[in-house]
Amino acid sequence: MKRASLSFLKREDGSSTIELVVLIFVIVATCFFVIEVTLYLFFSATLHKAAQAGARAAVVSTPLAPGVPARNQRTENGIFGVACSHASSPCVSFAPVSCTGSACTPAEFNRIYAHMNGFAGQIQPENVTVTYDWTGLGFAGGPTVPLVTVTVSNVPFRTGVIGLLLTNAGILSSLPTHTVSMTGEDMNRGGAP
Repeated sequence: MKRASLSFLKREDGSSTIELVVLIFVIVATCFFVIEVTLYLFFSATLHKAAQAGARAAVVSTPLAPGVPARNQRTENGIFGVACSHASSPCVSFAPVSCTGSACTPAEFNRIYAHMNGFAGQIQPENVTVTYDWTGLGFAGGPTVPLVTVTVSNVPFRTGVIGLLLTNAGILSSLPTHTVSMTGEDMNRGGAP
């Protein structure tokens, strides 16, 4: 009996099959990992492109956030037509104004959101934030030229088995935040005074 068990342990029949099974598991796992990383990078790039498209659309649209002044307000000693960047500071700055999703002006936001959604279909309205900030551009009494920032955040990453495992393990729950800023061009105020 001892001799039979020793000869069984020394046999090499089927060792190549076992090696093949182990290697196939490693190769398949590596392929799935590469696919998941590729999808992560692809979806991240589409979010960035969507943020760019949203910023481009927002700089030529009526401001989405309530509270963005239509005109650069003059200071007490400001003279109409003097550049806001002039040393005498003829313009009054304003605090940043933001809105997210349903808090924005619905008609304009829906148009911009639909444009962004064409680049990244996984975006929801609550993932998009638009911020208007003072730049010091323009002139006293003239139209406001804000810095428009579009931020896409908290977009979930859900793909494949490895993506599901990473999400459940708390390692990866959403795609990275993408922010694009542009200076307002023609804020399309429809002839606001």
